[in-house]
Amino acid sequence: MPRMISASEAKAKFGALRKWAVEQQDEVIVEVHGEPEVVLMDYAKYQEYQRLRDEERRRQAWAVVESLRQEVNALNEDLSAEEAYRLAGFSEAVIEETLRKDRELAAATA
Repeated sequence: MPRMISASEAKAKFGALRKWAVEQQDEVIVEVHGEPEVVLMDYAKYQEYQRLRDEERRRQAWAVVESLRQEVNALNEDLSAEEAYRLAGFSEAVIEETLRKDRELAAATA
């Protein structure tokens, strides 16, 4: 369970808190005027947090692309996927990557 401390305590005991966060593999939440403001955590946990955050950003971006693809396809059923992506304003690199992913998904579900 994370440890909650005041900013003045954090300032006075920073070395011990740093050591505690690493050894306990837990966070130290520093409060200012009773409100959480910053978190002290083990660097490996921070890296994992960054990885998960980046993964979620990619997932959200892909969901937007997929939604746009479906919208464009519905409005332009007579167009190929490549033509639809181009009309949607995707860059050539994005079009190539999206078509590659489409082929991978189709192969995986076949």
